[in-house]
Amino acid sequence: MQYFYINQNSTLPTISILPVNTGRYRFRKFNECIQDASITFTMVNVENGNIMICNAPCSIRLINDGGCEDKYCIEYKWEKRDTRQKGTYEGIFTIKFNGNITSGDMEYPSGELIAPIKEKIYIIIQ
Repeated sequence: MQYFYINQNSTLPTISILPVNTGRYRFRKFNECIQDASITFTMVNVENGNIMICNAPCSIRLINDGGCEDKYCIEYKWEKRDTRQKGTYEGIFTIKFNGNITSGDMEYPSGELIAPIKEKIYIIIQ
């Protein structure tokens, strides 16, 4: 499990994840496809199941870490109303591949991917 802490009524820091190479797609292919994807963020109260944020748009940011390949970070920028209620929430990023990228004879994915894949993100609003 990953924990993300933010103060009540705060908008910083943004919440972000780095997509993990699952082996489902070649990672370079994944990085190309994510540029044309629709990415949303949902936040659900773990105690009562109430949805605090539902499919809010996210952005991607290129990370320059000096490596050979581009890497992208998915992030959601909080609005003040998002953090008005203290509690513990599960954060879910949904990546919907639009399938609009074509390159030679390569097939690019379409459909949805729920992230994070390896472990859940719990958001603690304090």
